[in-house]
Amino acid sequence: MASIINTRADLDALKGTPAYAEAMGRLKATMTTQVDAAIYPDGYGQPGYTGAVVAPAWESMETLDTIERLGFTKDEFLAAFAAI
Repeated sequence: MASIINTRADLDALKGTPAYAEAMGRLKATMTTQVDAAIYPDGYGQPGYTGAVVAPAWESMETLDTIERLGFTKDEFLAAFAAI
């Protein structure tokens, strides 16, 4: 069962348990997201669009909002993750 982490205190309370490693792994997974960087013409995806099909161009983008909400910088989080 996954623990609910709302604050840094919630996370810190799990230190030394398997749940801490699991939570840190889930948090690490939030550090990147995939975004579609393709350029789509006006009206693409709208009813009646008759132009060419554009393939998505997926790119990884760093997103640190979740770990920052818990008071970590990227370097602090990665160090804590490596110490598990």
